[in-house]
Amino acid sequence: MIHFKDFIQTIEEGYDMQWFHACVAEHCERLFQGDIKNLMVFMPPQHGKSEIVSRKFPAWALGVNPDLKIVGCSYTADLARQFSRSIQRTIDSEEYQEIFPGTYLKGMHPKEHYTGYIRHDDQFDIVGHKGFYKAVGVCGSLTGTPVDIAIIDDPVKDALQANSPTFRNRVWEWYNSVLATRLHNQSSQLIIMTRWHEDDLAGLLCKMEPEEWTVLSIPAVCERVGDGGLSKRMIGEALWPKRHALENLLKHKLRAPREFNALYQQHPTVEGGNIVKQQWFRHCSMEQFKAKRFKEPVHFYLDTAYGKKKQGQDNDPSGILAACAIGNDIYIIHAMKMWKEMPELLKFLPEYMNAHFGDAQSKINVEPKANGISVVQMMRAATRLNVKQTPSPRDSKEVRLRAVSAVIECGRVVLVDGEWNHDFIDEVCAFPARAHDEYVDIIAYAINDLNVIEDDIPDFIDYLF
Repeated sequence: MIHFKDFIQTIEEGYDMQWFHACVAEHCERLFQGDIKNLMVFMPPQHGKSEIVSRKFPAWALGVNPDLKIVGCSYTADLARQFSRSIQRTIDSEEYQEIFPGTYLKGMHPKEHYTGYIRHDDQFDIVGHKGFYKAVGVCGSLTGTPVDIAIIDDPVKDALQANSPTFRNRVWEWYNSVLATRLHNQSSQLIIMTRWHEDDLAGLLCKMEPEEWTVLSIPAVCERVGDGGLSKRMIGEALWPKRHALENLLKHKLRAPREFNALYQQHPTVEGGNIVKQQWFRHCSMEQFKAKRFKEPVHFYLDTAYGKKKQGQDNDPSGILAACAIGNDIYIIHAMKMWKEMPELLKFLPEYMNAHFGDAQSKINVEPKANGISVVQMMRAATRLNVKQTPSPRDSKEVRLRAVSAVIECGRVVLVDGEWNHDFIDEVCAFPARAHDEYVDIIAYAINDLNVIEDDIPDFIDYLF
C-alpha cells in the first residue's frame, strides 16, 4: 500500500510538501488505519489543509478500500461539490489509475456496464464496489446514507456566521440530528477548520467529549518549542514563511489581534473575554498617568522562565510588568515578554526599571517557582535592586485570576496606553485558552500586592463608629 503522503506527491507533480503537510497526512492515514478514531485538524487559512484532507484523502482512501462510504461536508453545498469534482478528477487521472486500477468511476471505461452506478457532482459510486462519496452542505440532508468516514471542512463561512448564536445552534443541531445519526460503531470523523469562536462545532465537541477526539493544532506563529514535538520550529517562527512571511502575519495581528489569535493561532476567545472581560479595563494616556501620579512608587513583577537555550530552540518567555497604586486604583504602565538567559536578564532588569519610573522605593517581585529562587538569590548578589520573593501560590492560575477579577471588573485597573496593550489584553482575556499565560501570573501578583483596600477597611470602620 502506498502511504498517503507519498500518494500526494506522486499524484501531484511539484507538490511543495512542508513538514506540517506531512504531519496532517500521517494523521489522516492513522485515522484510516483505525489508530485514531476521530480527528480534528486546526490550521491557519491558506496553508493547504483542504487540499490534503478534502481533495486528496478521499481519493487515496477509496483507492485503498473502494468499499468505503465517505461523506464530505462544508458550509455550502457548492463548496462540497467542488471538493467532489476535484476528487473525481484525481481518480480519472492516469497517475491514479496506475496506482489504484481497481478504483474507477462511471464512464471511465467505454465497454463497462454501468447500470446502477451514479456519477454526479454531489455523489459518485466506485464501479464494481460498495463504496461512494457524497457531498453535502452543512444543514443538508443525509437521509438513508450510512457513513464510514465523515469529513467536515469548515462548517462556518465567515465571522458573521461564527458569531451568530442562531447559526452556531443550527450547525450543532444539524451535527446531532443529521450527521451523527448516519454513523456506526466503526465510523470515523475528520473535522478541519480554522477556529472562529470558542463555541464553534469543534469547541463544543472538545468540551463535551474530549476523550473522543485527537486534536492536531498547528498555529501560524510558533508558541511552543518544536510545536510540542511536531517540528523543529523555534518560538516566534512562521509556519510557512515562503508563502506567509512572519512580517505579514504580525501586521495582521496588529490590525486585528483577537481575530488573528482565533484564525491563525487557533485560540478563539469569548467576545470581550473569558474570566476577565476586555471592557473591564480602564485606559489612560501616559500624560494623564504622569499628571495623576505624585510620589507613588512603581513596582515590578517578574514571572521567570530563564534557562540556557538549547541549540536551535527557545525557552518559554519571561514576563515583566510595571505597576503603580494611585489612590484606590492600580495603574499598569507597561508589560512585556522576553527570552533571556540569566546574564542578559540581570543586565536588562535595571534598564527596564529605569525606563519605567523605577527608583529607590521600587521593588521587583519574583515568584519562587521553578528557577525563581535562584533568580532572587542571583539578583540580590549581583544588583542593588530591592528584590522581593513573593509567596508561593497554593491555588491554580485560574483560581488566582478569578480571585482578582472583581478588582478589574470594578474598573480599578487602568492600562496606560501603549503598543503592548493588545497582546496583554488578548492573553489575559483569552485565558485559559492560550498556550502562554505569563501575563496572567503577573497581573495577579500585581493586584494582590497593590490592592490595599482590605487593609484600609478597619480604619474606615473605626472612622464611621
